[in-house]
Amino acid sequence: MGKKSDPDTVLQGWLERDLTAEADVDRLPPAFEVEDVLRTMTDVLNSGRHPILAGESGVGKTSVVYELARRMHQGIGPEPLRGKRILQFSLRNRMSSLLKPEHMRPEMQSLVNALLSRDDVVPFFRDIHLAYEFDLEPQLQLLAIRSRNPILAEADARQLESMMEGSPELEQSYVPIGMEEPDLPTARRILEQWAEHQKSRGRQYAPEALEEALQLTYRFLARSRLPRKAIDFIATVGTMVEQGRSVAASDVIDRFHQTYRVPRMLIDPAAPFDIDATEKLFGSKVLGQPEAVRAVVRMIGMIKAGLSDARRPFGSFLFVGPTGVGKTHIAQLLADFLFGSRDRMIRLNMADYPSENDPAVLFGDPNAYAPRQRRGVLTARVSGHPFAVLLLDEFEKAHPKVHDRFLQLIDEGSFINGAGETISCRSLIIIATSNAGAEVYRGTSIGFSQQPDLEQMDQELDRKLYEHFRIEFLNRFDQVVHFHPLGRQEIRTIASREIEALRNRNGLKARGISLEVDDAILDWLAVHGYDPHFGARFLRRTIERNVTTSLAEAMVRETVEKGSTLALGVRANRVDARAIEPAAHVPKTETVRRRFGASEKVSSLDRKQLDAHAGELVRRAAPLIARLEEARTQASDLLAVMNQQGFWDQPASAQQILDQYRELDLTLAAWSRLAEPLLELPEQIEQLRQRPAHLPVLARAVERADESLAQWEERLAQEGVAAVWILLRNADPLEPAADWLEELVAMYQAWGRRLRLACSLVAYGTTDDTLSRAALEVEGPGAGFYLSMEQGIHRLHKGERHLRVRVDVITRGDKQSASRRRTTPVKHRIGLLGLPISCSGRIEREERAPALEFFATDRDALELLLSDLDRELDCLGEASATVRSYGQAGVGGRDPRTGATVARYKDVLKGRLDPFLDGWHALKRGEDTIE
Repeated sequence: MGKKSDPDTVLQGWLERDLTAEADVDRLPPAFEVEDVLRTMTDVLNSGRHPILAGESGVGKTSVVYELARRMHQGIGPEPLRGKRILQFSLRNRMSSLLKPEHMRPEMQSLVNALLSRDDVVPFFRDIHLAYEFDLEPQLQLLAIRSRNPILAEADARQLESMMEGSPELEQSYVPIGMEEPDLPTARRILEQWAEHQKSRGRQYAPEALEEALQLTYRFLARSRLPRKAIDFIATVGTMVEQGRSVAASDVIDRFHQTYRVPRMLIDPAAPFDIDATEKLFGSKVLGQPEAVRAVVRMIGMIKAGLSDARRPFGSFLFVGPTGVGKTHIAQLLADFLFGSRDRMIRLNMADYPSENDPAVLFGDPNAYAPRQRRGVLTARVSGHPFAVLLLDEFEKAHPKVHDRFLQLIDEGSFINGAGETISCRSLIIIATSNAGAEVYRGTSIGFSQQPDLEQMDQELDRKLYEHFRIEFLNRFDQVVHFHPLGRQEIRTIASREIEALRNRNGLKARGISLEVDDAILDWLAVHGYDPHFGARFLRRTIERNVTTSLAEAMVRETVEKGSTLALGVRANRVDARAIEPAAHVPKTETVRRRFGASEKVSSLDRKQLDAHAGELVRRAAPLIARLEEARTQASDLLAVMNQQGFWDQPASAQQILDQYRELDLTLAAWSRLAEPLLELPEQIEQLRQRPAHLPVLARAVERADESLAQWEERLAQEGVAAVWILLRNADPLEPAADWLEELVAMYQAWGRRLRLACSLVAYGTTDDTLSRAALEVEGPGAGFYLSMEQGIHRLHKGERHLRVRVDVITRGDKQSASRRRTTPVKHRIGLLGLPISCSGRIEREERAPALEFFATDRDALELLLSDLDRELDCLGEASATVRSYGQAGVGGRDPRTGATVARYKDVLKGRLDPFLDGWHALKRGEDTIE
């Protein structure tokens, strides 16, 4: 049998505070407004039973016992306590000092024995409800029955109730005395009396400071209870104020703002709250959702005014509508605006709780062994956040029993977890989101319906919500807020902001690279970056896959120097990025800056010349404007089809029409933007004729129109043939031109790189073992248009020799159309022009025309080349016209059709053919150059 412990040693091991000794030296704080509770305790003690003060933490239970100890020192306490020492014990503290939980019962038995051996000790257990958790009820019953001294205790009311239900015999000896949180008037009197007591300690509090502390803690610290939360907070403020100065209301507001990061605007009565400005702020960040913006701003106004229901959360909303339209975003903005950080948003994905047992996961399982599981996920997430935004995402996917638990939470502003704790949520803003029924909005975005009846759709959505949620649940929310599909302008604005954010990427900023963004790219993103199933979230992915990738390719492919500018645009329905040179300064008087391909010309024009040039632009634009109107008519016809009843009944057909409309809609957006400067020109011309001083205004209008027309024509050109063959052949059998042919191959490859076209050597042929022909494959936007000017004879003047090479540009056919019937494999080797050889093929010509034989690397490519040559070659006819001469009269290159020249022969061979392309553009437009 073990050795018995000395009673004094046992008591010393359990002791937290000797309340009698501390009362003797005036170290116990007084309690106020507790006369009723003290009378009840006195009655219980006089009856020979033991009082237990039961209530939530912070309502003043411990203070009552301390006040009782103070009065015993003054000789005015209950008779059963006279001449006794009141010692404070804690089951939790004692348990924390033990190695194993099973040691707790022997320890408790030792304490009971020690207390029974002493006639002068009154125990005060400040957490007696934990006896239920540690199975100590028999020891408490033994102590109550055999002790000749009173027993004092306090407990959490709910856990004490569970203990009494499990051990009803305890009710014979112990009497629970309920203590509720005092109402505001009572709490105010307590605070005033506490402040009066503090004067004796040299600390003064202004009445306004007391009232501010009371109101702020009552409204914003819902997890704690009065009066302790108000006293603790105002006491903390007092320690921050220099000695001798009275604590003012401004001190309280400052401290609350700093400690809890609540906007001063919300808690300072002197700080104004501009509802209109706040609504504008939210509206600028959450696009196209005015109903949601008004709802959250009104709620902020209610909090500011102190008119929100203190028994419920600050606000509770159900956000319904399609995905990716701003439901989560506005919750983040609200957390940032109200609580200073988006981290103050607690997000739960309700799709993770679809089963019948999931309420126990969220709200706690009372039968679980682990404390964390008893408390539940929701308790863990909201703990430590006295106020925050609780976002319940995809709420419709949670089990209906989960809905029921949240119904209670929203209605009562709190919930009871599996551990029996009451968790207040009155200082939370609860936002549930749902996509349920959002299919009613299908087809209303991006102009799919010109005048959608949103009110009727909202009503239809409300009816569908009743299929997912019970009516009484929906009625618990302050408001069901409808989010609508985003329109073109909203998507375009979001795209613009994402592009602006792209400018701040480190790779661009560190190198000082700026972006020049064409409006067409925003139109492109507005169509391709919006998906009805993913909303605007799809936009960021589209920008990363297309815009960011194009920028990266341009920066890697080209030598982009520090401080350069990258131009972002759309070419052939693809995002394109390329480096541009800074535009030279042009005087803004009566000069006109005109586009010629990739270059510009500046001409000084008088009134007559400017009038004529503007009229010519209008004439050239007329066919394009007509095409624009035809496209608009086609778009209207497609819209009419899409708005027909039953359109979505055949998904495959509907998707085909939808894709067709999207492509056309993107074209319309770009064409309409390009048409605006051209449509304004006639009015500007008339203004010039009436007012000569209007000349500078018309000059600027002409520049805009000229730029738009050039872009429009270039866009149409790039929408043409995108893959061609360049066939180069010696045009004079009597004058071999192998070296000249090889230089032309290199020239086209260099030009292809400058135009960002894929240009590769596919095959070559020989005559008497000398290079006599070559074929290149060119692929990329506008390839056919750019290379159309190359068709014909290219003549090199080399001393007395005149070398001629014929160039033919042939549209590449369908890769599936060729079959292997003309090619055969050959021994692998490195051929002429450095081309690896693995196959050969030939095409027979008409009578008297020699066969064409080629050697190539890729057999499939050679088959396709031969197939296209067989189809097109005899249709080309004879080429006798010279399209370009090289090295004549000291000029590097000259196009006799346009007069365009390049001075240095080396520049021509490096693919610097822009002057020829500019002249070709002008020639094709049938326009005379204005000098």
